[in-house]
Amino acid sequence: MAFIDRTNFVFGYGSLVNVKNLEQYLKRQLKQNNDYTICSLYNFQRCWNVAMDNKVDLPEYKYYRDRFTSKRINGFVTFLNIRPYSDRIISGILFRVSHKELRKLDLRERNYQRIDITNQLNIQVQNAWVYIGSQEAKQRYQKGLSQGKAVIAQDYYNSVENAYRSLGEKQWANYIATTDKPSLPITDLEVYPTNL
Repeated sequence: MAFIDRTNFVFGYGSLVNVKNLEQYLKRQLKQNNDYTICSLYNFQRCWNVAMDNKVDLPEYKYYRDRFTSKRINGFVTFLNIRPYSDRIISGILFRVSHKELRKLDLRERNYQRIDITNQLNIQVQNAWVYIGSQEAKQRYQKGLSQGKAVIAQDYYNSVENAYRSLGEKQWANYIATTDKPSLPITDLEVYPTNL
C-alpha cells in the first residue's frame, strides 16, 4: 500500500464502493493503490436503516420518482448503513480525498455523520473517515417502517451489489456475510434531478 502524503481518506462500504460512479462524482480518474485500495474495517456490520423523507425538498438534493409514472413517491427511501458489531470485519474501498472533496461528500452524505476510523482499518493511514447514519436518518427509517412506507431503490441496491461483485469473489462473499438482508420492498425508482 503506497499512500504516503498526509491527507484525508474515506472508507466506502455501500454506493461509494462503485469506483466508476465515484470517479464521475469526484470528476477525476482513480487509480488503484494510488487513489484507492480495497481494505477492511473492523467491528462493524452493514444494515438497512437510514432513510430520507421523499416528500421533503432539500436544497441541491435528490428525490425519487416512480419509474413508470414519473410521480414523486410518498415514502421513505432507505439506504445502507453500518452499525457496531464486535469481531465482524467488512470489506470496502479506502479512497483519497482533498479537503474540498471531503466537504462536498459531507453534503452528499447528508443522511450520515462522518466519524474517524483511522485506527479501525487493516492498513495504516492518517485521517480516515466513514459515514455512519445520523440519528435523524435512523428515526426517519423507523417512521417509514412503522407506516409501511420504507422502500429501497432498485438501482441503488443493484449498484452496491455490482460494485462488490466487481471487486472479486472474496469481497462479494464478505458483503453477503456482513450485510443484514433487507426486509423492505425493493422498488423501481428513478433519481431526480439525474445529475445528483
